[in-house]
Order: sequence, then C-alpha cells, then structure tokens
Amino acid sequence: MKRILIVSMTAGLALSFPWVSIAEEKQSNSSQPTVSQAKPESAIKPILYVPPKKGAPAPGLKRGGGTRGMNKSVPVISVLAPDHVGLTLLEQPVLYWFAPTKQNLSYEFTLIAETAESPAVEVKLPQPTHPGVQQIKLSDYNVKLSNGERYQWSVAVIMDPEEPSANIVAKGIIERVDRNKLEQPLPSGFSKADAPKHYAESGVWYDAVMAFSDQIQSDPGNMDLRQQRAVLLEQGGLGDVAVSMSNMRTPSAY
Repeated sequence: MKRILIVSMTAGLALSFPWVSIAEEKQSNSSQPTVSQAKPESAIKPILYVPPKKGAPAPGLKRGGGTRGMNKSVPVISVLAPDHVGLTLLEQPVLYWFAPTKQNLSYEFTLIAETAESPAVEVKLPQPTHPGVQQIKLSDYNVKLSNGERYQWSVAVIMDPEEPSANIVAKGIIERVDRNKLEQPLPSGFSKADAPKHYAESGVWYDAVMAFSDQIQSDPGNMDLRQQRAVLLEQGGLGDVAVSMSNMRTPSAY
C-alpha cells in the first residue's frame, strides 16, 4: 500500500513552512468597482468553523507555493484547503484555488487517493482568465470520491516541463464522509443562505467553502459574503489568502 509523501518544491529547492502568499497593493477608492456596501461587523452573521477531531494536522502539508520578495514574476498559488484533513459530503465537490496575479503559464491538477498507486486525475487546467479564486469541478473529469477515502489534491504551476522539481505546487487533503458520521450533527432543511454556517459548524470545510463561493458567484457585489468567507479562511489557517483577496483591485467572480 503506497502512502503519500507530501512535498513542494520551487526552482528545485524545498520551500519552508508556513507557505507564503503575495498580496497586491491596495488601490485607491476611485479605482474600486461599484459593490454593495458592507454592513457593520455586528450585523454580519458570525461563522465558526469547528475542525473535526479526526482531521489532525497533516505534517508537511504545503497549501501554497511561490516566492516572496523582489521578483514578483515568480507566481504564487494557494489551494483553499485547511491545515488538516478537510471533509466533504459530496462525491464530486468543487475545489478552489487562488492566484493573486494572472500569469501566462500552464497549470496542472492532480488528485490521488491515499491508498492508490497512480492518480485518479492528472490533467492540465484551463489557463485562468482572471486573477483570484479559481474552481475545479470534479464532475468535469468524471471522478467520484469514495466514502472514507482520503485524497491528496494539488495544483501545480509548470515552470519547466522538462524539470518537474522546478514546479510550484500547492496541496491539500480531502476526505468524503457520511452525514451521519459527522462529529457535530448537521441539521436538515436549512436554507442556501445558512448553508455555509451549518457546514462550518459541522466541520465540513469543503462544502462550506463551496456554499460561500456559490453565493458569491450569484451576488458578486455582496461584501458581507466575502467578509464571512475571509473569516472562514482565517479559521482554516489561510489568513494570508484572505488578506490577498481583500487587497485585490477587482474581486473574484467566486
């Protein structure tokens, strides 16, 4: 049985932890797109992510890659995955990753089960048309997650097709579970608006992120939704990503 060794390399050298991200400089108010005004913090529904006990931190998990410094031509990417094994209830969830800048480079998505010898998916991704949050629909690749199986998923920037060790890689872990096996019960019959809150409180990370992103895609100017998602990301150890998102001149479509 092959176990997964999680490694992330940039330009042939091992990256240190924690991962890094580059936040774009804030633009002046005059350059900001017109969006609905955010409500006072007290008016924003609180969200609390409760990590599952079984989702213990994954040693060496590298959820982002890139280089901080003067050379801003080196891309930075991050997967919207927690710092532990994240859960989903879905066979074919949508996975999300983040690129704060648009780069004319190739990207590759890989998904491999913890017990597998070869990837379930290893495919070149469409080149992002905009900076910000990007999505990967497993249904596009006819892949279904098995119950109780852990998978490593990754997004890689192909820096040199002839030298894989030069690639910039961001990785996360996902596990599909049954609803009745959640440590914190998930109520039934909740509304779409309440879905992120309930998923987060029940420890279902990926479904909470997906629920937020679906709502943002339907209402991209709703800053309340973006602030709540930022809180969720911070609670999952993705504070730098949340800051990068808030500093973008044009908010992501989802």
